[in-house]
Amino acid sequence: MRKLILIGLALSVVGITSISIYAQLGQILKGGAIVLLVKQFGKQINDGINTALMNRKWEHKQATKVVPIVSIGSGAYAGAAQVIGDEEAVKKVEAVAQLELNLPGRARAKVLIPVDKVSLNVTEMQRVYDVGVSAVIDLKL
Repeated sequence: MRKLILIGLALSVVGITSISIYAQLGQILKGGAIVLLVKQFGKQINDGINTALMNRKWEHKQATKVVPIVSIGSGAYAGAAQVIGDEEAVKKVEAVAQLELNLPGRARAKVLIPVDKVSLNVTEMQRVYDVGVSAVIDLKL
């Protein structure tokens, strides 16, 4: 009887671990797909945004680029963003870090920070100054 309980407990632990690994694998695959989509189609997405703005006479006067958004804390990829600024600074941007904050009361904030590399390790990313976020692009997978 004791052996059956131990075997049942072991199988439960393995089952829960498998579900957790499967969920993490799904997030990793989606994140990788977003990075690949942005790398493959970033220029076209960027050109589409710029053309739409130009048609409305709201064109940008600075350099722009589309990069993936990395959500800090969850380590997930949340979509893509268009960054804008001086050409040399924009060239340095490889991602936008997204930090979600709970503010006092019922307020929340999403802080978007242009950074110099795509990484799930926050300490490896450095902020790129003189660049802002001009658009957020939701990618449906």
